Amino acid sequence: MKKIKAQLILSCINNDLESFLPFLMLAEVETEAPNKKDFYQFFKGMLTHAHESSEGELTLKIEQPTWNTDEEVLNYNFYDNTHKHPLLSIVIKENNNLICLGIMPF
Repeated sequence: MKKIKAQLILSCINNDLESFLPFLMLAEVETEAPNKKDFYQFFKGMLTHAHESSEGELTLKIEQPTWNTDEEVLNYNFYDNTHKHPLLSIVIKENNNLICLGIMPF
């Protein structure tokens, strides 16, 4: 799981989602989208938009969501130097050797 999350973070910061694709296709990775191809296309668009909108590099803050009391859920929020709110927010839930990925649309 650590390797999957590390690659996810690197690919988001470097705007290189293609490098995460082999990890996305692993059996232990699930998505909130109906299929992984749809998830990837949506994720790629959100990541591209985040980098186009950012001022400076994106940095990660792992935060507990305020709307969800499930302790297995974390938000991987990517901020730039200027904006108050994250430019990209990935919802990650881990349990039973599975990791489920979702994207918060803003």
